[in-house]
Amino acid sequence: MTELPADDHGGLESKAPSAWKRMAAKLGLNLPMVLLMCKGAIAPTIGIAIYQNSSVAAHYSTIGYLIPIMSILTVPIMPRARFLQNLIITSLLVCLAAALSLLAMWVGVKARENTTHAAESSKSTGPVPGALISPYNAAASVNMAVWFFFMVWLANTFRAYRPQYFLPSILFGIFINVTGSYGPLFSLMVECEALVSRLLETFFSGFAISFAVNLFIVPFTSRNLVSMFVTHEIQGFKAVFQAHTQYMLSLPSRDWYGSKQGSVESEASKDDDPFTRPTQWPEADALKKAATMVTELQVKMIAELRYAKREADWSKLSPDDYGTLVRLCKNILLPILGMESLTEVTDRLEKRGGWSSIRSPNDNALSEKEFGTLEAKEKEQWHVIFEQLHEPILELQKTMAEGLDHSLYQLELVKKPKVAVRGDVEASAEDNGPGRKGFAKRLETGIEQFLKQREGPLREWCAEKGMDHSTERDSMKPNHYPLHQRHQSQLYLILDLEYSFLMAARAILDLVKFADSKVEDGTMAQNRLILPSWRRIKKWIIASYTREDSNLDYHSYSTRSGTPTVYLHDALQSDQDPEHLPPVTLWERSTEKLRGITHFISSAESAFGFRVAAATMCIMIVVYLRNSQQFFIEQRLVWGSIMVAISMTQTAGSGIYGQFVRFGGTALAMVASYIDWYIVNQHTAGIIVFLGITMFLYHYPMIRWQDEPVVPMIGMVTVVLIVGYELQVKQIGVALSTSNGQVFHPLYELAPYRLAAVLGGVGVAFFFTYFPSTITSRNQLRTDLGSSIYLLSNYYSCVYQTVSLRIRSAEGDPDDKQSPGRKLEKARTRLFAKELILLQSMKHHTAFAAWEPSFGGRFPRTSYDKLINHTQNIIHFTTMISYVTETFSSLPSRTTQPQNSTSSSEEWLHDFKLLVSTLRLTSQNVTSLLSIIAAAISSGKPLPPYLKAPEPVHIGQMLIGLDPDILSTRHVFEPAYAAFAVMQVAITMLGDDLVGMLDEAKKLVGEVNYGVDVLGIQSLEPSADSSQVKVGVKQD
Repeated sequence: MTELPADDHGGLESKAPSAWKRMAAKLGLNLPMVLLMCKGAIAPTIGIAIYQNSSVAAHYSTIGYLIPIMSILTVPIMPRARFLQNLIITSLLVCLAAALSLLAMWVGVKARENTTHAAESSKSTGPVPGALISPYNAAASVNMAVWFFFMVWLANTFRAYRPQYFLPSILFGIFINVTGSYGPLFSLMVECEALVSRLLETFFSGFAISFAVNLFIVPFTSRNLVSMFVTHEIQGFKAVFQAHTQYMLSLPSRDWYGSKQGSVESEASKDDDPFTRPTQWPEADALKKAATMVTELQVKMIAELRYAKREADWSKLSPDDYGTLVRLCKNILLPILGMESLTEVTDRLEKRGGWSSIRSPNDNALSEKEFGTLEAKEKEQWHVIFEQLHEPILELQKTMAEGLDHSLYQLELVKKPKVAVRGDVEASAEDNGPGRKGFAKRLETGIEQFLKQREGPLREWCAEKGMDHSTERDSMKPNHYPLHQRHQSQLYLILDLEYSFLMAARAILDLVKFADSKVEDGTMAQNRLILPSWRRIKKWIIASYTREDSNLDYHSYSTRSGTPTVYLHDALQSDQDPEHLPPVTLWERSTEKLRGITHFISSAESAFGFRVAAATMCIMIVVYLRNSQQFFIEQRLVWGSIMVAISMTQTAGSGIYGQFVRFGGTALAMVASYIDWYIVNQHTAGIIVFLGITMFLYHYPMIRWQDEPVVPMIGMVTVVLIVGYELQVKQIGVALSTSNGQVFHPLYELAPYRLAAVLGGVGVAFFFTYFPSTITSRNQLRTDLGSSIYLLSNYYSCVYQTVSLRIRSAEGDPDDKQSPGRKLEKARTRLFAKELILLQSMKHHTAFAAWEPSFGGRFPRTSYDKLINHTQNIIHFTTMISYVTETFSSLPSRTTQPQNSTSSSEEWLHDFKLLVSTLRLTSQNVTSLLSIIAAAISSGKPLPPYLKAPEPVHIGQMLIGLDPDILSTRHVFEPAYAAFAVMQVAITMLGDDLVGMLDEAKKLVGEVNYGVDVLGIQSLEPSADSSQVKVGVKQD
């Protein structure tokens, strides 16, 4: 049944959504998500169900319950390209674990041969058929312990170096834990090979089930995921434009003229929380929220794009088409970020007292009455200009929204709505509607119409302000008029609003033309086999073993493994060693490689691996001692040692948080296993059904909160361990189940034992998180903040080098990989991605810091929050400067030119190019300041004395120096003039953030004071008494 639309006049009301729909909306459930939950539950359910076959049970014996566990840990719900890459690496690591295990067991067998001669009659049955257990041997146990320690160190060091392979490292750890437990009990290599081969069969059986489910049950590719992200982002763009319109309408209603008391309060507001406002502004909040949503979608889309390009599929769009589509969406997002940044501009302006805080020396000559009269007139004009601009913006916004729909229809991301048969007049009107061939021309016309309609209100507003040269009276220059500086700022703000909106419209036009081109060239006519090129396969192979700290999804999987570590080699650009000159002789060059070994062993990743290995050995040592070896095997303490490696991370805060939720997740899984087992009175068929339902429910948090997959995975593994083992006992009998040395426990005893094993592992992990030393989230937050600011200095310098080349038209061919512009673009993209990763990492460190016990003074969280906010703002405004200069040369000229116009866009651009030398000088000062702040924060040392932020660049004054007439409002209708206004606003805000960052850095690390307080005076000034002598260094 089709719902009736609501009557705008209140005649009909839309039907209220049902309770199920309201609950699904609240939980974030939709059909694709439910299908993925079903898909994830199928693999472990199959693994449990096939074991009920007698031949399967006889083959896998007592380790058959590992099959569903392997199917869980390979995550069959991942997109196909990600899954296949993960499965290949997992298979290689498991084979490596098998090889290392055989080597370790061979050493143990040889040690046993040289120390004892046990009779065959003394052997007992082992974990798998053909693997008989021999009595305890100290030499074999010691050798196995040493090799096990090495393998655990290797696995966790690799996990820290390549956090994208967290789950494969866990599977590697499970394999070596099992072989390390039984390895010292074998006396013959045939027995060792029997265990390893049966383990490999079990692991790969689980992999095979996961592989089949991923490929054939609800197939889900990375291309599907990118298409879904594109669809949601394009629909999100419409929400942004609606929020932007409401934001513009709300601007006149704000209190832009604070009282004198408000101006006094604005001085104190500099230390206020930058995340709060004096008064609520729901329209600005809505715009920020909508912009944040589409930004997150863009990040996810870029992160998934590289997998989509490597994927083979039967579809229409090629890998290059997907790359172009993502780039076009990014071009729409950039002006949207400009819209969102205006909320920061207006917030700061309000906190400083509004327009009343902007006064020039000429304004002070006015009397209070004259000033009040001018201000009252100004308030009225401020309302009028927005009322006049509202209608053109609303018309263009409607056309832009239709353009987004048109793109979705043409690329078949959304089905076209069915159009009813209409008359000739209506049909002709629909020829240029969304999804029709002539829509691109309609959007172009709408943009041109907007440019024409904006001229009247702007011309009238400038004339009333005395800013139009054509209205000069008595030879008075515009800058001599009262409140000229304030009016200039208001003009820049209005032009900034229009520019972002106009550039978003042009970016949508590019998207529309791309969508139309795919229809015209026949791409959308039929499906075809899409295969990755050899170049992409080569890049995939290289990427599979390299560190991915410049990919936007690096933070999500590195957080699971520990602390995200972003390398700064891209920013340092040279690796000079203060203790070594570059190698020259043959001996120096040959021994240079040997230093890499010591660097690797002494690295933070190696230290983390050693810490995990030491913690794991605290539990595994039990199996290598004579009096406790049998107890270890009987009570399954191996799962406690596995939990140690899973629970430990590189910082205390994230480690404690992870240990807490892992224990809580295991306790919840214990309850779930009771329900699955006893609710059906221990009937096998019912247990399998309820276990499948449990797996289905566990996949909800795994899909909903993708950054935290470990907790639901541990819950699923725990349920399978408990219920799967009991089903195994029912199938093969108690006698065979206890043949591997493990004592049989009914489920009501096994579940608490499992919880106790987890608690023991978590407890050991907690202890070694702090012993012998600890790396806190607070310490890592400071380190990451210093790294982020250091990368920011490099990013800022890279942007201004790009601006310099761009204005001189010296970028070169963008398709040439060796051209300066292409190299700088690659560097900017890499640095920007690392900055985003570090920003996400710092937010997580701030949250994890709350889990760490605090000793001594309080943690200065406010200072860190402000520094992170300033860093984010500088990145934002620097990116806007880069974007404006990129679009500067492509801006169109005015659609209509006055007859007496003597300038053009070309002349305007020519004069702008003359600013490059001054901009380069400012870039050097800003880069130096950021580098000094980064070094001080990273080292914890105070800043140098008398350090000041560079003065903001006033492009207007420079332009006036080149040509006094260049900033005349006669040129205000040129789109290039609006671009200049955006640059000036961005540079001003950037300078403001630099001052704020320097002030907060001084509060955090202090400032060097080269003097000693001798007479009770804090500082030494030139006029101070001669008894104050500079004899030392004092740190504030």
